[in-house]
Amino acid sequence: MNRSRIALTVAILAALAGTFWYVAGRKSTAPNAQAEAKPVPVVTAFAVEQPMPVRIEAVGNIQALAVVAIRPRVEGEVLQVHIREGQEVAQGDALFTLDARMAEANKRQAEANLARDKAQLDRARADLVRYTELLKAGSATKQKVEQSQAEAAQAEAAVKSDLAAIDNARLTMGYATIKALVPGRTGTINAKLGSLAKPGDAQSMVTITQMRPINVAFSVAESYLPRIRAAMAAGPLETVVTSTADPTLRAMGQLSFIDSAIDTTTGTIGLKATFTNDDTRLWPGQFVNVTLTLGIEDKALTIPAEAVQSGQNGTFVFAVDEQAKASIAPIRVDRVLDGSAIITDGLKAGAKVVTQGQMRLAPGLTVSERAPQAGK
Repeated sequence: MNRSRIALTVAILAALAGTFWYVAGRKSTAPNAQAEAKPVPVVTAFAVEQPMPVRIEAVGNIQALAVVAIRPRVEGEVLQVHIREGQEVAQGDALFTLDARMAEANKRQAEANLARDKAQLDRARADLVRYTELLKAGSATKQKVEQSQAEAAQAEAAVKSDLAAIDNARLTMGYATIKALVPGRTGTINAKLGSLAKPGDAQSMVTITQMRPINVAFSVAESYLPRIRAAMAAGPLETVVTSTADPTLRAMGQLSFIDSAIDTTTGTIGLKATFTNDDTRLWPGQFVNVTLTLGIEDKALTIPAEAVQSGQNGTFVFAVDEQAKASIAPIRVDRVLDGSAIITDGLKAGAKVVTQGQMRLAPGLTVSERAPQAGK
């Protein structure tokens, strides 16, 4: 009897426990099901075809076309310094004047030697004529005529030597005035007034840096080379330079040089663009941002750049179909310009992609449209 009562009690308790578990399970799973069924709020945009520039961005370094270290070609004391440090000079402007008195003395001596040797040449020629006539008359020997010919030739050579000495002295006097070989801006002046300038000095007298025009050197990935060559063959390529340090700087130039070989270490190709630099805002050695425009792509497929996500298998977007279901679409991004990603594979025009709210998404979930958040 007692055993029957105990068994009945156990059965009743088990039934009550099962009922409680079922009710509790229903209550706990109902909100989850409702949560799964609730759409995820997202912001979307459409993939559209529109004209987009084909641009390449890089960091460049400004380089002068010419940097000329001025050194003397003759030795002499610096008598005059015609320039200031940081002065703009034109080609041919006088920079320094050296002491040329030694060259002037050599010139006067060569001129005196020339006068003497010309007189000797005139006498030798007269003797040659006289002895030639005497030889015909039988009053002179052939040996004397030959000797006169040799003396005349020797005097003529002496005159030529004197003329060369005069030219050399004039050249030395010309070297005493040191002039600018290129237009540009002077640097630090090392040759001071009264110092002795020598051709073998290790330190230059001054350095002139050509400022106009000026080059900007930069490198881009070798994959761009075919596009650049094709675009350059079609016409000049516009290059724009800006600077983070100077937000007002915006200089326009043209691509002028493609290096003859690819750098195998970095996989890049060297380029140069030339700028007129009339206002001299581009300074040699300065680092700048370079934008090279190759042309316009008339029908570029674009989406907002914030729609692009990165995963283990590459880049992708969350695409939304007509039933408002999200799915992952692998894509290939060609470039990003002004907040737009240009897509070459994976999407078609008119496709709807998610631009905000991707963190809460998973394939197959239903989405709902919401307004974009401020500042995003």
